[in-house]
Amino acid sequence: MLAHQINSCHMIRKLAAYTLTLLFLLPLFGKAQIKLQKRSLLNGRIELLVPDYFKPMTAEATAVKYPNPGKRPDLVLTDANAEVNILITATPQRIQPGQMGQYKDFMISSLKQTHPDATWLNNGVKTINGKNVGYFKLITPAVDQKVFVYYFFTNMDGKVLLFTFNCTEALLPKWKQTADTIMASLVVN
Repeated sequence: MLAHQINSCHMIRKLAAYTLTLLFLLPLFGKAQIKLQKRSLLNGRIELLVPDYFKPMTAEATAVKYPNPGKRPDLVLTDANAEVNILITATPQRIQPGQMGQYKDFMISSLKQTHPDATWLNNGVKTINGKNVGYFKLITPAVDQKVFVYYFFTNMDGKVLLFTFNCTEALLPKWKQTADTIMASLVVN
């Protein structure tokens, strides 16, 4: 009888250990990996890792979402619901490789004036695949929710090449690491 009770106690401890392990790992299973694929964009001028299911936004949808033709991105890659987007804009703004920090500071200063209620996360300049890349991240209120916006930029042919990654704040835990991976994959040809 004593041996049976000891064996039962041992089984209960094992079951409790397995249960605790499962409860610890369960949140990790909920964060499914987002599969990225390398894409050649802007007529082969850039390469970028992008979620494999992202598609270019139609010209009609882009015109509705970005009504100002002068500020419309060259390309918008998006998920099926247009909740997560990557915008790419080849601007006419001239820049030299060593000016990324100054441009970043200028952009942040300008956006702080137009979005005083934004929450600023971090910013900097990194070397990615041989190019200086400036970046900054913020959370800004939208009409009915907050939006995470991640700007990164470099030079292409002496002009600013601007990328914007955005998603709702609610989706940020799922996308934060992927957004960094997308930026780190940038290659400008």
